[in-house]
Amino acid sequence: MAGVSLALSVAVTAQAQTPRVLVVPFAVQSTAASPAPWVGEAAALLVADALDARGIAVFNRDVRVAAFDRLELPLTVPLTRATVLRVGELVGASEIVFGDVEVNEALTVRARVVRLVPASEVVASPESGPTAELMPLFERVGGQVAAALGRGSAPAVDRLPKTSLEAFENYAKALVAVAPAVEQRLLESAVKLAPRDGRILTALAAVYAAEGQPEKALGAAVAVPADAPLSRKARFLAAMALIDLGRLDGAFRELTALDTEKPAAVLENAIGVVQLRRGSPAGTDPPTVYFKRAVGLEPANTDYLFNLGYAYALARDQASALSWLREAVRYDATIGDAHLVMSAVLSGDGRTAEASREMDLAKLLGTRPDIATLQVTDRIPSKLERLPTTLDVAPLTRLRAAMAAPDERAHEETATFYLDRGRSLAAAGRDREAVAALQRAVYLSPYDDEPHVILGRLYARAGRPSDATDEFKVAIWCRETPAARLGLARAYLDAGDAVSARREAERALALDPTSAEAKALLKKIDGGAMLTSPQPHG
Repeated sequence: MAGVSLALSVAVTAQAQTPRVLVVPFAVQSTAASPAPWVGEAAALLVADALDARGIAVFNRDVRVAAFDRLELPLTVPLTRATVLRVGELVGASEIVFGDVEVNEALTVRARVVRLVPASEVVASPESGPTAELMPLFERVGGQVAAALGRGSAPAVDRLPKTSLEAFENYAKALVAVAPAVEQRLLESAVKLAPRDGRILTALAAVYAAEGQPEKALGAAVAVPADAPLSRKARFLAAMALIDLGRLDGAFRELTALDTEKPAAVLENAIGVVQLRRGSPAGTDPPTVYFKRAVGLEPANTDYLFNLGYAYALARDQASALSWLREAVRYDATIGDAHLVMSAVLSGDGRTAEASREMDLAKLLGTRPDIATLQVTDRIPSKLERLPTTLDVAPLTRLRAAMAAPDERAHEETATFYLDRGRSLAAAGRDREAVAALQRAVYLSPYDDEPHVILGRLYARAGRPSDATDEFKVAIWCRETPAARLGLARAYLDAGDAVSARREAERALALDPTSAEAKALLKKIDGGAMLTSPQPHG
């Protein structure tokens, strides 16, 4: 389940955060034999740099990438205007900047600025220049955007990037590379040309970390100059590398220093993970202290909620463990690990039937490779703690806090209201509003199957088969119905898994032998073959 409401009102979002601009990759039109998708990424980076140099608050690339990932959007494919607005709503942007670049013998750039509240759009005049002058070209575009925002001013020279075009091109190409090996090679080439560029070094450190090379990640991170704008991010990446290397005392010192300088939920969470792994040495606080602080700073972050419940489970505080784990699944019922841990906690408390039910959902969600063979037990699984490795993506979790007010939680009639509203909005094709209403209904009544079924249909309609699949699985766990099985079958089919699709469609037909929808879907899956008698599947 997506977890974050994509349709919370823009007005609420704008009031909740300081005005901040989101710059997304520009669409690239090229007459060349091979397109240049990296130019679209370069546009987003350089325009954001130009705005930042003028003192205009912009979302960093990490937030943008996290938002794209949450919405299952590709980083290099041009987005529709509606999708761009959707991304802006998700992160809580006050304005969104996008545009297009024509790549011929020269570059021609046209930027667009959309203000969300009140709604308005400005199209900047085209800017052109040779490819060799790409960086000053986008600085001029950034100046136009700043003027359109009503905040035009001369840039602070010391805040503009000073990287050579060749190094920057390698960096931008690396960011859109599909193969990790290609990304690493391009960044290594860029570092040779710009050995003190903090942006390139931190990107390389992140790639090394993702590729399981913590020593190299640590080396790249510590090479970032202390006075570089990204020095804080580099120190965080260094601490993550120390954790991967098992050098937990060093990681604790670095994370504690960062948190003392500027507290952040991700730092509190990381310190909690370190404490969990090293056993809280004498004179230090237990992991629950840090996870509680993380939850206090970001109450709707399911990683932190899960870690807090998990730490209590490991400490054998069953009541606290269940309380926090249930809060995590209220926001996202598809966290399989939470259901797995709750199964163990409930088993330890002698609540065997409830433990079995939670284990069933964990298996349905495919929590881990060996999940199908696990039996209900009171043993708490090890190494499940969650360690986000990006320093600043809090905007993606802050919006969850608006999903339910405390006084709504106890009222079943409120959940019914939001379910009815979500059902009506979905029927009217107002999908984003429907998602928001249905997620409120799920939060208030997480074990009702219908909002999960409708959410699954909406996610499928939006081209998000993975989210749709998870919603239908939870719906089936709540209450098995032909509608949920059919929805899951279609989601599997959309994802290209015809075998699983057929299994679910057969199950739907077993539940309702008269279902014309199930018969039609089976016929579609089989390519027109004659139907055989379905055999029920668990």
